[in-house]
This record gives sequence, structure tokens and C-alpha cells, in this order.
Amino acid sequence: MNWVEKYRPKTLDEVVGNREAKEELKRWIEDYISGKDRKPLLLVGPPGCGKTTMARALGRDYNFDIIELNASDNRSAEVIRSIVGNASGSKSIFGKKILVVLDEVDGISGSSDKGGLKEILKIVKTAKNPIIMTANDIYKPSLKPLREICKVINLRPIPTSVILTVLKKIARNEGLDVDEETLKVIARHAEGDLRAAINDLESLALGGSLNLEDAKKLDNRNVEKTIFDAIRMILKTTNYNIALLALWDLKEDLETLEEWLAENIPREYKKMEEVATAYDYLSKADLFLGRANRRQNYSLWRYASGLMSAGVALAKKEKYRGFTPYVRPKVFTKLLQTKSERDILKKILSKISSKTHVSTKRAKEDLHYLSTILKNDPNLGAQLVDFYEFTEDEVEYLTDKNTAKKIFKILKDKEKKTEKIEKKEKVKDIKEDKVKMREIDKREVEKREETKDIKSDKIKKKDEDKKKKEKEKDKKETKGKQMTLEAFFQ
Repeated sequence: MNWVEKYRPKTLDEVVGNREAKEELKRWIEDYISGKDRKPLLLVGPPGCGKTTMARALGRDYNFDIIELNASDNRSAEVIRSIVGNASGSKSIFGKKILVVLDEVDGISGSSDKGGLKEILKIVKTAKNPIIMTANDIYKPSLKPLREICKVINLRPIPTSVILTVLKKIARNEGLDVDEETLKVIARHAEGDLRAAINDLESLALGGSLNLEDAKKLDNRNVEKTIFDAIRMILKTTNYNIALLALWDLKEDLETLEEWLAENIPREYKKMEEVATAYDYLSKADLFLGRANRRQNYSLWRYASGLMSAGVALAKKEKYRGFTPYVRPKVFTKLLQTKSERDILKKILSKISSKTHVSTKRAKEDLHYLSTILKNDPNLGAQLVDFYEFTEDEVEYLTDKNTAKKIFKILKDKEKKTEKIEKKEKVKDIKEDKVKMREIDKREVEKREETKDIKSDKIKKKDEDKKKKEKEKDKKETKGKQMTLEAFFQ
């Protein structure tokens, strides 16, 4: 059993730090039991501050059976519905009350945990048993719905002085020959994470060099202390159980751990047969990881984790003493160096997929043929580049610098030729437009003249009609007028 588990508090009184939070936790469970307030609880705080320990201790203090799902478990909707859903509304087989503990709910994500948070939301709204959830980051967007329905208790990092007290107690119980200054360095380095401090103490003790010089080397470590803790425990121990527990609460995925182990095995193991055996176990673990991902059968992860932890640990016949400075895998350095190239490939595959309506996987399979065409037939290649809308960097990735320049020269010449033709067409169009405009203007003038003539004719006719009417009127008036004989002779 590793020291974190060995010295984990069993009751709330044994839990160090966060006194106010402990009192608030007691009030919450008592209100829940009495039926006064039945909200689920969300314990929030940084790693190693005691969230999970408090939840377990509370369950023991109040005589609950504890059903727990932690970060290493598959927490898909189906699993949560099956385990948590049943536990949230029933009693244990011994008739005891059940306390459900969901560890690190802010870490529920990815394909293996699909739908997990939504299922938790459904369950906590109707649960008849108390549910405690823990999280490192309360402000993660996915936790907003949970924040709104939960009672939230915030925990603080454990003070360095308190961590030092715990380390002293462990050192006494384990019979370690270590001075207080060394323990102070370990406590300060933990930055409020009691679990990390205990792991550091155990790792240095396993290495057989618990002195100030080695403790100070901890300060030069990368911030990814969890991965360092894991590989140190695996590579320093020959104990099967300790090696398995090295993966407990590990934040990184198994693929990442595999790369770290692959890089650091030859730094720790000195005998060639031990190195060969360790790599053999690691390669078998890689096969299980590949199968798990291809088949989406994540139950195979446990075989991979066992091989890369206990398998690698037991590949050596004895522990190696002294402090080994572990290093970041070169694969990560290479990945950083080639990130721009990977981004280019991603864009190329995306363009091919979009234009030809195939998957990026299929596009990748045909990439060799495309590259061959571009290299051997620049003219046809130029047409393909134009069709896929590749950039010069993308063509260079598929071929080489000279070919890319040649293809883009063809495209540029074609563009110039097209522009020249378009310019001629434009001039021609302008000329034709001018001719058309002149014809239109001519027709407009003719139309205006015609309209003018029509108007003139209408006016003329109107005048003639008017005169005609006046004449007829005069005739009528003359005809109808009575004249006297006297007037006639006058």
C-alpha cells in the first residue's frame, strides 16, 4: 500500500486543514438526514486539499456505505446510470444508507465519458441518497448546471506548516532518517498539495536518498509533477501494488505515461536485460491501448495500465538507489517542432475532404498519388492545386520547394494570361457597350423626334378641329337667325 492510502484519515477529526469546511460538511449531512435540505454537495478545491478524503471520512462518521466513482473509472452515461442511478435511490445489501461520491466531475469528458454530466444532472435532481461531488475548477463551463442546484463548499490548499507536521509523523512511523530542513523543502515544494508531498517523501525514500540535496532537486522539476510522481513510483519500486497505485489520480492519459516511461526506462535501469524486459511489457501495453481505441472497448485499458506499471516495475530484480533526473520525452519536443507541419497536413486533408466529399482518413490514403502527380506532371498538378485551392506551403509539404515554385509559376502565368484575356474582353466589351450606347442614344433621339412630331401633329389637328368647330358654329348661328325685310334691304 502506498503512503497516501496508508496514512489517509479515516474520520473527519483526523483530516488536517479546512476546519470551517469540515464543520459546514457536518451541517450539510445532518440537514440532509433530517430532511431539512436535500441538495447534492459540490466540494471544490485544488488537488491534494482533502476533498475525496473528507467525503469518505464523512461517510464513515455517519455510518454510510460509500459508492464511489473516481477519475480513473469509465464515467459514461450508461455506467453512471447503472451504478450511481441505482445507488442514489436504494439502500445497501446490509440495509445501510448509501453515500454516493463522484470524484473530479470537472474531469468528465471525452468519448469514454460521453453523456456523463447530463446523466449526473438527471440523477441528482431525483436522488433519495446524499451525493457528494468533487471538482478542482468550479468555474468550468460544463459545471454551471451543477453549480446552480448544488450546495458548494470551497476548500483551501493545505498550509505548509500543516503539511510539515504530517510529513514528520510519517517519517517517524516509517523510521526514516531525515532532518527537518529536508522535510520543509518537500512541504514547500508541494504548494498546498498534501498528497503530492507524501508522494514526494515516499519516492525519495524508495530511492534511498532522503537528504537535503535531493529534496532541493524537486524544485527544479517541471510543473507536471503528477507524471513525475507516477514514473518515479514505477521505476523505483519492485512492489506490485505500489506500481499499480502509481496510476491512482494520474491526470495524464496512458498514452502520455507510455511516452514518459519509454524515455526514462534506460535512465533508471542499468542492466540491458531489464531494459529489454521493461520495453517488452511497454510494447504489449501499447497493443492493448491500440485495440481499446480502435474497438472502443475501454475495458482493455486495465491490461495496458497493469503492463506499463507493474510490468515495467517488476522488469528489474532490485531497486536502484539514488535520485534519477527524469526528462520530458523527445517525442513531445518533436511534436512541438513539427506542429506547423501537422497543421499544414490537417489543412490539406480538410480541403481534399471538402472538395471530394470523402473522409480525411480516405483523403490521407490518396495523398501519395496526389504527391506523385504534382511532382511528375506540374501542368496537371497546377490544375489540381487550383481545384483544391492549396497554398504554396501546402504544395511544398506534398512535394518540395522547387516543385511548389514551378507549379505556382504555372498558376501565375495562367493567371496573367487570364488577366490579359479578360482585359481584352473587357476592352472589347467596352467598345461594344459604346456602340450599343450610341445606337441607344440614336434611337432615343429618333424617339424624341418622333414624339415631338406626334405632339406637333396632335396640336395641329387640335387647332384644325377647333377652327372647324368654330366655322360650323358660325354657320348654325347664321342659318338660324330671323331677318326683317327692313334689315335685309339695309
